[in-house]
Amino acid sequence: MQGEMTMTKKTTEFDMLRDIREFHEKFGLSYDGKPRVLPVEINRFRVRFMREEVDEYEDASDAMHQALSQPGLFGPPPIAEHLERGFDALIDEIYVAIGTLYLHGFTPEMIREGWRRVHKANMAKERATRAEQSKRGTTFDVIKPEGWTAPNHRDLVEDHAHQ
Repeated sequence: MQGEMTMTKKTTEFDMLRDIREFHEKFGLSYDGKPRVLPVEINRFRVRFMREEVDEYEDASDAMHQALSQPGLFGPPPIAEHLERGFDALIDEIYVAIGTLYLHGFTPEMIREGWRRVHKANMAKERATRAEQSKRGTTFDVIKPEGWTAPNHRDLVEDHAHQ
């Protein structure tokens, strides 16, 4: 079937961190030093880049909802096109965010451990039962219950806090 994803050894060896390193090395953008504060110019570029991807996702989402609310005269709305744009924007956002972690000098081990800690803390949260419980004003939110503890990453970065 056309467009069907086939599972091969290559697709099962999914390693985002390896891919990001490969990309940055290819374009001469690699960084192999200690974790660092990004230089101002790089930092501003990365923040704009991440916002651009969020904006692209928002545009695709808005287009999907508009297409659903106003079916076309010549057939069903082009939802797949908008879904594809949204999917691409989300993948790009992850790619740029991981690239930013890489440019900071955070190692794959640090990133994996940070992810594990954030996931553990997130799993201790609760679903908002009333919109007024949520700082975002919606029951789609997940909130911090009383006594919730934020993940602490100081030990991962403390030895590296240098200029």
